[in-house]
Amino acid sequence: MNALPDTLANATQLDDPATASSRPPGEQLFLRRDLNEVLLLLDFISGRHEMHIWDIGGINYPARQNERGQPDQPAAILSSIEIIRRICALRYPPADTRSIEERADDAALLLCVKDKLNSIASPANGIMIAYTYMFIEEAASRTRREKRAEEAWSLRESTRADVAKAAYPGLIRSAKRFRCFHRNVSRVGAAITFLSAILLWLVVYGVELTSRFEDDQKSVTDVTNQIYAQADKENAALPADEQSHASVPIRCNEKIEEQSNQIRILCNQWSYYQARFEKAISDDANFAEQGLSSWLTVPFPVSPTLMKNKAGQYAGTQENIESITLVLSAYASFVLPLLFGLIGTIASFLRDISNRITISILAPRDETLAIIRLILGAIAGLAVGLFFTPGSVAGHVSSGEGVLTLSASGIAFLAGYGADGFFRMIDAMIVRLFSFDRPDQRPIGPR
Repeated sequence: MNALPDTLANATQLDDPATASSRPPGEQLFLRRDLNEVLLLLDFISGRHEMHIWDIGGINYPARQNERGQPDQPAAILSSIEIIRRICALRYPPADTRSIEERADDAALLLCVKDKLNSIASPANGIMIAYTYMFIEEAASRTRREKRAEEAWSLRESTRADVAKAAYPGLIRSAKRFRCFHRNVSRVGAAITFLSAILLWLVVYGVELTSRFEDDQKSVTDVTNQIYAQADKENAALPADEQSHASVPIRCNEKIEEQSNQIRILCNQWSYYQARFEKAISDDANFAEQGLSSWLTVPFPVSPTLMKNKAGQYAGTQENIESITLVLSAYASFVLPLLFGLIGTIASFLRDISNRITISILAPRDETLAIIRLILGAIAGLAVGLFFTPGSVAGHVSSGEGVLTLSASGIAFLAGYGADGFFRMIDAMIVRLFSFDRPDQRPIGPR
């Protein structure tokens, strides 16, 4: 941006106590701040490619009258360069050698230029530009060592943030507080994103484990039925004393040599699916009892899934898989949507602040709106879980459709990112469901 260094430095100087006490309060309060605001607007407009400072031309300079009420100096239409020259020549407090009429003309010109610059800089304005400068403050990111070096070499110079503070001193605390809030939200957002990524990874892995358990159990059952059907077919052709009614494990392990070729082929399939089935049970039990994933079951009253068998070794039990499925359903239905709704809200908040800083339209109200937006985003993410009951989600998981259990997290992210649109949809839904004044429900009277 093009700067006005001499004017900026002089505009931020404090009033001389000897002269400031003689100034009217309004002149001390407004005109000095208006000058700083005008300088900020000039600096802002001169650095934009879509707007130009020569657009401020055409301001009518007031006609000055003498004591008899006659024009002493005719009115003039000032060009852009003349307006900028007069603004750059202004100092506050004004020189005592000037007359009241000259000071009044300068004040009127200053107010006219301020109004014209605000219209040119739209949608930004003076207070937004000043607040943005105070928010990003050039000196805010310096280290203590750099500040000590500047003080040692007397390198302390005025910045745009200093001019903004002189124009709007009442916004200094708000901008500093909002900057700290923005920094803390960024850190919390990074932490929640990391936590959600780990939790999502664990839930997805757990869903895949339970889905594999269901698939392998179905495969073992199908092959077992085929073996029994083939055994019944072979027994039908044999006398009663020669028929074999051994179970599938005995046929496929201890008496495999006595079986027909067709049953041997089926036994090979059964042994493979049975090994996978036992491995799935073991993996599910280890998932619930060991490692980082064991923390998922801490908030829930789930019995241990690893039990001692007859040999004294710890082994998984398949009757506990349904409990693991319910735990994963609770996370997929409520915990993950809440987290991803909050992540979506934080992402929307950070992008919105970044865009507002880019075009310098950050305003003090954004501090309050940011807090409201974060709360609404968390509520929107939690509300998404109301449309996915644990029973329905558990049913999807048990049938092997694990992807459906995680769709709530994606919807929650969208709801958190666009919380306003989500609640507008809720408003429209309420009007459709509970409104008794709709045109299609009005009783038809006699004509």
